[in-house]
Amino acid sequence: MEEDDIIDILGYLTRSKAIWKNPELLNLVESAPSPTKAQALVLKSTGKKKKGVAAYYYASAIRDFGKESLGALTAILNSPQGVEKLEELLTTTSPVTRRGK
Repeated sequence: MEEDDIIDILGYLTRSKAIWKNPELLNLVESAPSPTKAQALVLKSTGKKKKGVAAYYYASAIRDFGKESLGALTAILNSPQGVEKLEELLTTTSPVTRRGK
């Protein structure tokens, strides 16, 4: 993973934090065909603009990096040792690449 990719994915994760712990919303986002549609679906479901925006960024990350990569990073960030695990992940070589590159 290149430095620019790390910065991008961390930005997406930071912006999508409002929906991380809600499996129903994550499933809704993952089923959406685009980030814009994910935002609309979550906004309609929750009535919360913040959650809609978070859905947009989560869907953007899935589009750019793949669901498996994003899920692994989100799980790490939610863990009690998230900071230490993230630092370890970022300092090791990873096969994760941006889709389309």
